[in-house]
Amino acid sequence: MKFFKINPNTNFNLLCSFINPHKFGQKIMSEKTQIHFILIKDLSVSAANILKQDALRVGAELVTHKEVITAKITHSNALLMATKEQIQKLIAKEKLQDFGLKNLANFLENDFTKPKNAELMAVINVNEDSFNEQSRVNEKNFEKKLIEFLELEPEYIDIGAVSSRPKSVYCGKEEEFRRLKGVLDLIYSQNYYEKAIFSLDSFDEYCLEYALNKGFKFINDISSLRNVNLAKLASKYNAKYCLMHMQNDPLTMQDDPKYDDLLDEMSQFFEEKLEILESLGVKESILDVGIGFGKSAEHNMILIKHLEHFLKFKKPLLVGASRKSVINAYHKSEVKDRLAGTLYLHLKAFENGASIIRVHDLYEHKQLFALEKAMQSIGV
Repeated sequence: MKFFKINPNTNFNLLCSFINPHKFGQKIMSEKTQIHFILIKDLSVSAANILKQDALRVGAELVTHKEVITAKITHSNALLMATKEQIQKLIAKEKLQDFGLKNLANFLENDFTKPKNAELMAVINVNEDSFNEQSRVNEKNFEKKLIEFLELEPEYIDIGAVSSRPKSVYCGKEEEFRRLKGVLDLIYSQNYYEKAIFSLDSFDEYCLEYALNKGFKFINDISSLRNVNLAKLASKYNAKYCLMHMQNDPLTMQDDPKYDDLLDEMSQFFEEKLEILESLGVKESILDVGIGFGKSAEHNMILIKHLEHFLKFKKPLLVGASRKSVINAYHKSEVKDRLAGTLYLHLKAFENGASIIRVHDLYEHKQLFALEKAMQSIGV
């Protein structure tokens, strides 16, 4: 016999191909390969005692405040730790209970399936004030940059003509369109729009409709759907619509941003806005938690770490942390020196549920995710 301690994140089905168990047994055991953490806030003591017993009966565990058993408190925060198989059993049990546990059962029924592959969105800024100088082009050198990116075959190309960096002020739709018109016409005349999904990073109706008539298929709206007409455009042109969360506006968003409950407030935002999008006939919505848009460095890290929570909406998640100041908060660095931090945050975002990664450094990200995909395909 030989013994090996192997990585617990190794693909279970790949390991089974090495071992060759019965297919039915493999399916059952696959649901026991990961422990899921469900954080529950303000759980009543009555509910906590019921859930504790139910969890123990199915082999799961519930961590509660030490005084729950003494009833010296009325509510406790709690952590449910369970496998997928145990969660399925708990759903059936909690649907029969009172004290709000039916709501827990409904939450547990959500499908938190993570994407298997990362799609890349390459950024090109047609302006002179975007925070990352390396991403800027003008109308003369735009095509050269575009061809370089298209040769690397990204799924998306995101074009922007106005800066949304902290303290930035919108230049106005006339100036935005002046910057965009030539490159939009070029993309259409040369059929570049057939080689990737083109996105316009804008909240101006006129610019967006012009782009949609030039082969664009994606509206990247950083304004948090402040203008529902953008959703109507997405519906009219059957375009993808990216809903990004931003607290306040670019001019004020980083003036000491605060949240009473970050994940809960973000969830409420997405829930409310998705209802509007669906009512207006938007068929493909993408959610963006808005890294750096009205968030402290810690807020940004919390959102990336717990991104999986937002998979409950059953929408693709987009993350763009490329060279942003969250990196500088933990390791002092200029924008030009933040590639390593960017790659780390984007890999974690993907591992935690992001489908689309918005990047300035396309080549380096193609390399990163090629290796990540290779690693996932390795068994023993």
